[in-house]
Amino acid sequence: MYLCRSFAFAVFLFSIQAFARRSVLNIENDRREYFLVEPFCFAEGGTLSLEVHNFKLRSSDGAEIAPDNVSFLVRHVDGTSYPSNVEYSDSQHLCLREPSAVDAAIYREHVIALWPGDSNFSLAISPGAEGLYSIVYANCDPHTAASFRLSITLMNRGGNFLSAGDLPLPAIYALVGSAFLLAAAVWIAVIQAHRSSAHAIHTLMAVLCVVKAASVILEAVRLESIRVSGEGHGWTPAYYVFTFLKGLLLFGVIVLLGTGWSFIKPFLSTRDTRILLVVLPLQVVVNTAVVVVEETPPGTAGWLAWRDVLHLFDVVCCCAVLIPIVSSIRMLREASEADGAARRTLEKLKLFREFYILVVAYIYFTRILVYIVRITTPCEFSWISKAASECATLAFFVISGLKFKPGEGNPYLKVSGEDDEGDAEMAAREPYEG
Repeated sequence: MYLCRSFAFAVFLFSIQAFARRSVLNIENDRREYFLVEPFCFAEGGTLSLEVHNFKLRSSDGAEIAPDNVSFLVRHVDGTSYPSNVEYSDSQHLCLREPSAVDAAIYREHVIALWPGDSNFSLAISPGAEGLYSIVYANCDPHTAASFRLSITLMNRGGNFLSAGDLPLPAIYALVGSAFLLAAAVWIAVIQAHRSSAHAIHTLMAVLCVVKAASVILEAVRLESIRVSGEGHGWTPAYYVFTFLKGLLLFGVIVLLGTGWSFIKPFLSTRDTRILLVVLPLQVVVNTAVVVVEETPPGTAGWLAWRDVLHLFDVVCCCAVLIPIVSSIRMLREASEADGAARRTLEKLKLFREFYILVVAYIYFTRILVYIVRITTPCEFSWISKAASECATLAFFVISGLKFKPGEGNPYLKVSGEDDEGDAEMAAREPYEG
């Protein structure tokens, strides 16, 4: 029931705030001195439009007052690390309306002063001014709270609502999604060809590959819809449905593979069940955080908290899935030491170690290296990190499939004789270990 409620919330949440690069930000009695509203990478000929509706500023006693030093700053940022530059100003206790000499060298900015009622601002990106822009709200009137509704339209030349760094992504995602579909078709054919040695985990792996392919293809269609109209329309909820399922299946399958379920033992131990009961709810929270972070402007109250939750829980999930693999390696090592003649046990030990290294490499690449690439490359090349992450996931699926494919010669699969008895003994002993 908890999973269903969280899932419904994640799917519904996208509809209450923003649609890609046509965003609406509703602020009510906000006392923050500054916050990042929205970053966007512009190419030459792009346009930025802000419309502020019903702006009000109240003092600490609730009385409505005229603003003296409240504005939006449209900053052209040199480089990719605009959040750290904003934090620098705050750390120096400087009002963002009065940047230091260091900030002046970093930013080229436009100041839009706010007054009671409605106001608007537009900016055309001239030749040589393309790059990363950030919209920052700054309130330098102490002990005041602001309320307003902000409509933002960010567009590149030709009516293109995608950021300059995302322009190649629809084609890239379509290509990668087709590759996942091909991998799923090949995997299903392998299962059909080796029905006698196929297990339930192989079917789950096929389902995972199909769901992953669907999520990537839907992302390609969604981004193309955004590029044309600025909105994802019905493709957005469909994309998040399959992304939600993909997250649950991916970590669930890794945990089940690490425990040896269905091909070494037909059941899950108490410890394995507990790990699944931790990882799956955490994935629900992670996917909910993904919706919040991707579908609401950064200026929304609580956005930073959701971003931190996403990163923290994702790291916890990545660490948790390694536990059953390490446990299986330990048990297989003990079994091989107890029975030196169990050649197949030694082969399983070797392959479990290889799978552990594969999972660690996948986590390191997609969570660390991809992040480093994203923060160090110019904004117009931000698509590289996303393409690299999808390619790494495809490689992870293919290599895992090669190691776990059904077949009589695969040392992962149960065979008759002494190895069966040894595996059964390990499985029976496992719930009482550790």
